[in-house]
Amino acid sequence: MEEIDDQELFERLQYSLERTLVYSHTIDVIALLQGIMNRIHKDLKFLYRYTEPMNEDDVLNKIEDLKNEVFNDFGLTHTLNEIFNEFDYAINESEDRIYFDVDRILDVFSNYLLHEKRILFETQDPVYNFMYYFYDYGKEKEKEMAKKLIIDFAVHLYGFILYRDYLKIIKYINPDFLISPNDNHIPIRIALLNSLNLINELNNTVPNKENLYRIVHSIVGGNEDNVKKYCLSLIGHNSTSQKQITKKHLEFAQKYINEKKL
Repeated sequence: MEEIDDQELFERLQYSLERTLVYSHTIDVIALLQGIMNRIHKDLKFLYRYTEPMNEDDVLNKIEDLKNEVFNDFGLTHTLNEIFNEFDYAINESEDRIYFDVDRILDVFSNYLLHEKRILFETQDPVYNFMYYFYDYGKEKEKEMAKKLIIDFAVHLYGFILYRDYLKIIKYINPDFLISPNDNHIPIRIALLNSLNLINELNNTVPNKENLYRIVHSIVGGNEDNVKKYCLSLIGHNSTSQKQITKKHLEFAQKYINEKKL
């Protein structure tokens, strides 16, 4: 049996405790990555918001150029694309947050750290080394480097999902104004009628509200049940469905009417 003196035993215990403390920060890294990704998602969305209707076919016609702009703007490379390619995520629309698999994000982050080679790793686990430097176990210089690494990673990763899933994310950011093929964009047509005061006038003069919805439907077309739901979001109790005439619809309609008046 191996004999060890008290000093060696103390050093082994100290080393074991240090590793335990470092690994305990894994959940903090996940939370930090989610926080940074969500902040980037919310801060950058305004750059890709449409202020007026855009046909999906028009986006598809120039999607390669649009994706190339994202590729360059976020400083992506083909190597980074290979590292990020297995990354998957989900967007919670009600919370406006991005979620992803814990093990997958750590694998991707590990490969990113190995690729960047900005921290000299002492172990075979780059995520461990990152946590060692980031959570006050290393020198201040390495700590600052680790801070920049995780921010750069999140920015590159968000740029990648925008580049890879451009139309999907643009649809998410612009649910009001990105018009699907063969869609005559009923909510915008109803918003225009509202700006002309027709919806309010019908609401005051047509006793049977079902007739109101039929009149509006005869003008704008589309699905009659959806037209009814959109109208309900303007008159009476607000519709609880996802068929809503939004502030963006109303602002666009009023702007359109004002321009035509001029």
